[in-house]
Amino acid sequence: MDESTQHASSMHGIDLAKEADFDLGSLRIRPAKCEVEWNGASEILQRRVMQVLVALAHARGSIVSQDDLVRRCWRGLSVTDDAIFRCISKLRKLAASYADAPYTIETLQGVGYRLTSSGFAAGDDVADRPVHKARWIPAGSLMAAAAVAAAIVVAGFIWIGNGAVPAEHRVSRISVQPFETLTNSADTGSLARRVPNEIVNELGDSQIEAVLAGGDAADKARPGFVVTGIVRNDSTSASVDVRIEDGITREALWSAEFKRDSRQASDLPTEIAARVADIVNIAIFARAGNPPLADNSALSAVLQIHDLIRDPPEGAWAQMIQRGQNLVADHPDFAFGHSDLGEAYVEAAESIHGADRVQAMKDAARREANLTLRLDPQDAGAYAVLSELEPRYSYRAREAILLRGIKVARHPKEPLGALYKYEGALLDDVGRLNDALTFQLVAQATDEWGAPKTAKLAFAYANIGNLPAARAWLQKAVQRWPNHSAVLDVRKYIAGFYEGPSDALAFFKAADEQTPRDESNAIWRSFVEAKAARSEQATAAAMKSIREGTDEGKISRETEVMMLAALGQTKQAIEMANAAIDHQQLAPWIFFTPVTQNLRQDPQFVSLASRIGLVKYWRDSGKRPDFCNGRGSGCSPQLMAALRSG
Repeated sequence: MDESTQHASSMHGIDLAKEADFDLGSLRIRPAKCEVEWNGASEILQRRVMQVLVALAHARGSIVSQDDLVRRCWRGLSVTDDAIFRCISKLRKLAASYADAPYTIETLQGVGYRLTSSGFAAGDDVADRPVHKARWIPAGSLMAAAAVAAAIVVAGFIWIGNGAVPAEHRVSRISVQPFETLTNSADTGSLARRVPNEIVNELGDSQIEAVLAGGDAADKARPGFVVTGIVRNDSTSASVDVRIEDGITREALWSAEFKRDSRQASDLPTEIAARVADIVNIAIFARAGNPPLADNSALSAVLQIHDLIRDPPEGAWAQMIQRGQNLVADHPDFAFGHSDLGEAYVEAAESIHGADRVQAMKDAARREANLTLRLDPQDAGAYAVLSELEPRYSYRAREAILLRGIKVARHPKEPLGALYKYEGALLDDVGRLNDALTFQLVAQATDEWGAPKTAKLAFAYANIGNLPAARAWLQKAVQRWPNHSAVLDVRKYIAGFYEGPSDALAFFKAADEQTPRDESNAIWRSFVEAKAARSEQATAAAMKSIREGTDEGKISRETEVMMLAALGQTKQAIEMANAAIDHQQLAPWIFFTPVTQNLRQDPQFVSLASRIGLVKYWRDSGKRPDFCNGRGSGCSPQLMAALRSG
């Protein structure tokens, strides 16, 4: 790289999506995926940490000043020295975790930082190296996913930044105020400093202009929203109350309390920042809508509904419907309000009993979705609702809706990501797991603050046999959303089906301590113990526990079938699957995991697959399941014959 090119590089922010993969010693650095790989194992870095690593690596042993890091990694926003130091500290810990440190980072007091590595070769620049595709994703799929994700991000920024919205309603400027402390301790003070910095970091990563109040940048323009907080920390727990206010009126729009055991508070700023960034993103979308939602009470209702959609507690549909109905009554032209109300009706249809009541909720959901599209054909939520209304085993009908939504929809991020997530789930249902992974990657890239999308990515990697990647994504999900139901479910799934017995039992013991009312933990323990013991007595006891737990709703039908399959009880697993299919209560994805290989090989699988429309889908679409493709096909003779017939 010549001097002019190097200078130009240092003047621009780091766009990780455009950075080529490169090596630092024994590490393979994959900026676009925020991933480092060593000897087949991968680890996920926070995006800001990866940006700092790339900035230092670009310098090729030269000193990088703090101002340069702020300009390139924080886009010149007002950040404290602590924010930079924490990124450097994480990178040093990463290097120290390897016996042969792949790089070192030197601090030059008052000047900056310098990274050196044996991976640097004379005349070789990291930006000029070819991109090496991750080995567990087909190259074409990864490129397609990256291209689609880039298009989504660009389209989203254009829509937010250049839509036909009056200038006074463009409110993407966020002021993060210093957090107050109610207890006088070093830990409390440290937490109060870290949380605002982490919020600015997270918002900055999303292209939202966030500043710490009190800096020079904070005084240049009035913010659209203000973030405030109060921190308490004692010997047992740390808690942070966070509030988002209108930047002009200072009315409260949203608030939440975050609490953790003091011994586990290190990731609390990460959790808070992700949640605040998620809420701010949807608030900006609503404010910048066409027409803009300027009413603070209505905006607060949107944020409350959004929280409920993200992780609905039992019975949440009633609150969602009431708030949604009030919202559309007061603002009938706000398209996303109808989309939210449609999702509330879908949630109700899945929760209530009685065929007439369920159908009434589905009709209401369809009405709201169609109204949404008349108001705004690019609203992703409406397509998501319509896809959810199709029968479970109508794969091609659902896929047609999802693919049209993916082609046409542009916003907001949460339901737009949901379209990719739902298409990925549909491909899981028909056994196309590698294609499904591509869509789950795009879903997570589109909506990085969606806990289910990050957890689903861990789930997808586990089911294609890439446990290191599954663990890495699960760790990221746990850091941000430790108590989210989707994250907890995937943690149990991976621990119970894919981890070794000792690790799995240790996890469920810890889960018992954290969630003592969760009766499913005992069933999982019984299953893991039986799988390890391989004795008739342990298996019989586990099967009794599994059967009773399923009947009482403690575990799902899918979990029951997979547990029976893993215990070698193929006949019983297929019987239970057929019984569940009688009531359309079984998701087909369970038949395509490493755990259920014995079910796929059983002659009765063809009949079962025919009952749920899989054989017809494979014939009509010309797309076979992954296990029937390539050399060493896992297709049974009976299934191959079924695919060739008709």
